[in-house]
Amino acid sequence: MPYFTSPVDSTTLYYKYYRPGATAFRPLDQPASPLALVFLHGWPMSSDMFEHLLVPLCETYRLRIVAPDRRGFGKSDWSSAATVSIDYDVFVADLVALLEHLDIGPFVFVGASMGCPESVLAYLQSRFVQERCQGFMWLGPNMPFPLQSPEHPLSPSADVWDAILDGLRGDKAQYVSDALPGIFALQAGNELSAKTLERFERLVHEADGVALERTAKIIQRDTGDELRRLGEGKQLPIRILHGSADQGMPLEASAALVKEMLPWSELKVYENAGHGLYLTHAKQVLDDIVEFVQSIPRGGQK
Repeated sequence: MPYFTSPVDSTTLYYKYYRPGATAFRPLDQPASPLALVFLHGWPMSSDMFEHLLVPLCETYRLRIVAPDRRGFGKSDWSSAATVSIDYDVFVADLVALLEHLDIGPFVFVGASMGCPESVLAYLQSRFVQERCQGFMWLGPNMPFPLQSPEHPLSPSADVWDAILDGLRGDKAQYVSDALPGIFALQAGNELSAKTLERFERLVHEADGVALERTAKIIQRDTGDELRRLGEGKQLPIRILHGSADQGMPLEASAALVKEMLPWSELKVYENAGHGLYLTHAKQVLDDIVEFVQSIPRGGQK
């Protein structure tokens, strides 16, 4: 399995790197794309949350795929140095180091939830990323204001976040089991099998306990200023997918505001979808990703 070492504190981090092969199941008759897709998973999952998308995108649609496990999640360690204070900048440093290590070439970010602001920060902080990033695709973005305030009353409150952490500290197994149906908006008519829900419960339980809590605090950071800075630069293609039934990060508090701040971006609202639209609406999401990638000019080489 591929691992790399964080330049921040030498922590061992895991990533997937898929390349189109000579033999594949139902490949399209087309050359491999020069673009790679860099998938950034949400909290509290790992890159495995995207597996049902990664395989067809690589094998059928002939795209290179990079999908890291953020530190503390999946197969990545949390920290090898107790003195290092983990924050978004550390997550970004890990990500940029991986992309440099792979000499990634032209790519598109595909972020879910906290992966969306992470992609913005990586772009703003790294010349390497700016020279290679060809666009952003954001699924249920956890930005720009993930914490309720008088100016942003529709965002989740501090009490909601605290209740989540209390639940994880209590009967964690039962809490996760009870919470997942809401993430996937099953109450809105979406359907997932019991076995699929069990699998996603396991993804949450793979996360380091301290990483779960501290990352939940990290992702409450406002990124409004960073989005405004992104809007002042080169207008890269952006497509935002958001569910109308998203209880974790309501449309009006996130994607709708992002669209206002980045008016050239494209917002597509999935009716009755929740925060986990990447799974309940997988075929629609897959089609949107493929269409978005195909719309990007293929001249962007490093």
